[in-house]
Amino acid sequence: MSRKLRVINSSIFASSLVLSSFGSGSSVTAQHPSTSVDILTIKDHSGDHMIIGGTNQLANENKLIVFNDTFSYYTETKKGSKEVILEKKGLNTYRVKAKTDGDSPIPRNGLVLSTGAKTTAEIDSFLSQLESGETVTLLEPVVKKEEKVANAIDPTAASNPAGAPFDGFRGPDQLIVYHPSFGETTKTNAYGYEITVENGFVTKLGGGGSRIPANGYVVSGHGIAAKWLTSHSIIGSKVTVDENGSVKIIQDVDSYAYQSKQAIKQAKASMEKSKTIYLDVAMNKAKKSISNSEKLLIEAETIKERDPVKALDLTRQATQSAYDAYYYSLPSNVAEQRAIWYRPEETTLEGVKQVLDRMEEAGFNSVYLETTFHGYTIYPSKVMEQYGMPGQHPRFQNGEYGRYGNDLLAAYVKEGRKRGLTVQAWTDGFMVGESSLGTPPAFKNHPEWAAIQRQNNTGEPLPDTSNKYYWLDIAQPEVQKFMLAIYKEMQLNYDIKGLNIDYMRYPHHDFEKSYGFSTKVRALYKERTGSDPFTLNPATNPEQWEDWTTWLRTKENEFVEKLHDQSKDINQKFMMTATPEPGPEAVLISDWKDDIDGVIPQAYGHDFNSIQKTVQDSKKLMPAGTMYYTGIYSFYHHLDEMMNVDDVLSAKHGTSGVNMFAFGQASAPSVDALGKGPWREKALNPGEEPILAAQTVLTEIERQISDVYLEQGALDKKEGKALKQSLNRLNKAIDKNPEHMDKEFNSVMELIDKLMDKNKLKPVVGDRIKKQLGEAKEWMDYSLNHQNPSN
Repeated sequence: MSRKLRVINSSIFASSLVLSSFGSGSSVTAQHPSTSVDILTIKDHSGDHMIIGGTNQLANENKLIVFNDTFSYYTETKKGSKEVILEKKGLNTYRVKAKTDGDSPIPRNGLVLSTGAKTTAEIDSFLSQLESGETVTLLEPVVKKEEKVANAIDPTAASNPAGAPFDGFRGPDQLIVYHPSFGETTKTNAYGYEITVENGFVTKLGGGGSRIPANGYVVSGHGIAAKWLTSHSIIGSKVTVDENGSVKIIQDVDSYAYQSKQAIKQAKASMEKSKTIYLDVAMNKAKKSISNSEKLLIEAETIKERDPVKALDLTRQATQSAYDAYYYSLPSNVAEQRAIWYRPEETTLEGVKQVLDRMEEAGFNSVYLETTFHGYTIYPSKVMEQYGMPGQHPRFQNGEYGRYGNDLLAAYVKEGRKRGLTVQAWTDGFMVGESSLGTPPAFKNHPEWAAIQRQNNTGEPLPDTSNKYYWLDIAQPEVQKFMLAIYKEMQLNYDIKGLNIDYMRYPHHDFEKSYGFSTKVRALYKERTGSDPFTLNPATNPEQWEDWTTWLRTKENEFVEKLHDQSKDINQKFMMTATPEPGPEAVLISDWKDDIDGVIPQAYGHDFNSIQKTVQDSKKLMPAGTMYYTGIYSFYHHLDEMMNVDDVLSAKHGTSGVNMFAFGQASAPSVDALGKGPWREKALNPGEEPILAAQTVLTEIERQISDVYLEQGALDKKEGKALKQSLNRLNKAIDKNPEHMDKEFNSVMELIDKLMDKNKLKPVVGDRIKKQLGEAKEWMDYSLNHQNPSN
């Protein structure tokens, strides 16, 4: 998994309450009428103006950037930046709250003005004169226009050679237009961004391989072009493409009104679908939100001529209310994993509580907390001290966590439990440092423990020539002993529910950059075979080279097996999960089929087909009964709230839950959306409590029979009573004899089939209940295979 938690994406996906970026960041003070501007501008109480050079962009040198809460909870800018925090006061007015030096908290509905350590005298002067409590005004253009020339239209390998090697013939940083004549889809991969245009309006955002509409086209971008699209496109943007390939995007009040109408349409369709297929949703809240949205839109329409600024604000409110209606129209499961990866930064107990409160608001039930990184533990470690290393990460050594002292892990475990959040320890494994941080602590006393690349002729610890990371040598027995001691200490001393292992292999490199050439490992292999692996070459000694790489792979697998045995000896219910990246690591996951309880394949795409392909490809490599969750990057890629929800819905399909990367990039609107939508109700984690999760699902089906299916006529009243009794018997039988439940589950399944055959139960409901029963049965089988001491 990527360690890069400070995202480099310089834009965000536009949605309601999003400010678009305009201009080149010219640092001149200009006077504009307060009601009409051509470029996004900030005005202080004295009337001085400053042009905003961009929105939600980390590159803030020599320009003034504005961050809003759709980006994240923090600006993520470098220390040394000059920033002013603004709290919302009224329509486009804000109160100066504080000044900071970077990575500022972004208030809910508020803003942060940001510039780099290197900036212009004009920007520096403007920010310096802002005083605490002062009111400033954001002047936003009512009409926004952007234009960029496409690199190609309906490309071929011949017409666009720069894109010839790539999917959809779209090359790096290119902007491409695809018409229906190109084919049914753009055929592009997930590493870009696309807008679908129908009848001149943007109707869909994001993804790769988009379907090309018969009444429009798709504009696709990669790299710089993708950032341009994300910065200037919303649902409802007006788009034209002329004969020269110039793509023009316009946003105005009509665009936002179109966006609102589409959001209302989507919400109503979802509400109607929920009713038609008898879903258990928050329908009353959905109806209230849709009514509010329609009223706001009507009000905006009546004033748009005389007060376009107010009308623009009302249409955004209408869109948000429609989004809420959509979220409320979604069902919320009672059993599934809702996990979040997080590298902690907090040095106070209040900071820990704030993070956990936000996670609880979203509906998360598990925190995959990074407990080891850069060669340190986040908790005070006696094992580290015994090996002559610092006992704790220096950031947390002087942390003040109340009754937990300086023990950050204890604070997260115990404060998380109060909020319904368990902790799984996410570890960096054998990756123990990065070149910019200097030599890792492990190598100051144990330089012989360093993993050595073939091209490293010094024998000294050096960072990886490809990724600048330092690695412990996994094949060395003493290194394995040390790592096992760390994980044992962690499991014995803290109520963590599992271990998410990362970097448990040597890096995958070609011959010259390959690993395993430390003095100790070379000696071990030579003792076994008589050959020094440094003398082997895949070109001249293919069989011997294969034997060498297989031997290294065996050593990696042996460590994971030892870790599994150690963990299960302590607690049979302790869960070991792996998170393979696409590529060699994903393929090798089958090596650990007997040692891993759960797999979390990393799905980088943001559409249903891409996400599901990643999951299904991984499932082919592991035995039945393995717990599967889907790893998604919605927060890390700074997707908007609606796309976050859609990613979660796509990722949950066919698995027992979702892991999101990472909370360091979460935003308040996305947290709010998840908490109103698919994670509205509390959920039990099936990986941690599979039997209880299965029983919870059975109890929930009984409740839904009474509260939804019988009430709405999806199930015959008499037959409904019989089905509830069967489910109740099944639930009680699980308590008595969970090892042999196939017959009981099959009996209930057969009853459901009979009810559907007799038209006593609507098929859509019967199939849903059977699916729920199937998941419950899978979780019970998982418990027997992975948590049974006899295994």
